Amino acid sequence: MSTHDPLFDAKLFERTASLFAVKREAFPPDAVEALASDIVRRLATTIPTGPHNDGIDISEAEVKAFCDVLIVPDPSAALQFMKQRRSEGVTRRGIYLGYICAAARELGEGWEQDRFSFMDVTTGTGHLYALMRALRAEGPSLRPRPGTDRSALFATVPGEDHGIGITVAADLFRDIGWDIDLRTGTDHDGLLQLVERTQPRIIGLSLSTEARLDALVRLVVAIRMTMPHVIIGVAPGANLDAERVRALVDIDLVFEDARSALVELDRLIRLRD
Repeated sequence: MSTHDPLFDAKLFERTASLFAVKREAFPPDAVEALASDIVRRLATTIPTGPHNDGIDISEAEVKAFCDVLIVPDPSAALQFMKQRRSEGVTRRGIYLGYICAAARELGEGWEQDRFSFMDVTTGTGHLYALMRALRAEGPSLRPRPGTDRSALFATVPGEDHGIGITVAADLFRDIGWDIDLRTGTDHDGLLQLVERTQPRIIGLSLSTEARLDALVRLVVAIRMTMPHVIIGVAPGANLDAERVRALVDIDLVFEDARSALVELDRLIRLRD
């Protein structure tokens, strides 16, 4: 197989895997465990488990071999495994359902049965998430709808008490013709349900305190698994390090002020279209 596979965005895979590795170092074990649990649960339970491999028979032994590769700290091992399966003829559907989702179930069961350690599972789920992001990024059926509509969902990060800043930002965007759905005080599950129901093209999130950074990370990962192509921006509080937020969270941009945010959003919209 050539070094370029149209089903995988290698740069996105590397960036996402790197971001996840940083998260494991930056957050306490319970926050990392919650993140890993979310990924395992979503991948393992939201996809039908019936016939799905387009004629490719993926055995339990192959799934276990994939899990062995996933828990290797070097993420390139997982990417190389997938490239090899692609060269053997496994389709995008076979990779996503037959390998990625099946491996999530295997990791989850192994975690419960103590066959995999905390480090094994958090490393493996990080690589699974990165593979999912890279694979979905090239899926033509999952491209965002075309057009230049100016609408967005603005929300505070779950657990945030302060919504003044994002309310002001929403008013500024509305003044120049944007359709803004503003939500403050909505919890994690409520925001995910809203995203799944309304399918926003752009999401702006407000983070006012370092204490809610783990909640932001968890929310963004969950949103990415629901809508891989959504444009996500974060407006950090004045006392937060914008570069630290960018280094930890799988986002497209940091909102420094309304004017620069508008310019950057226009650029990203054009690129996506």
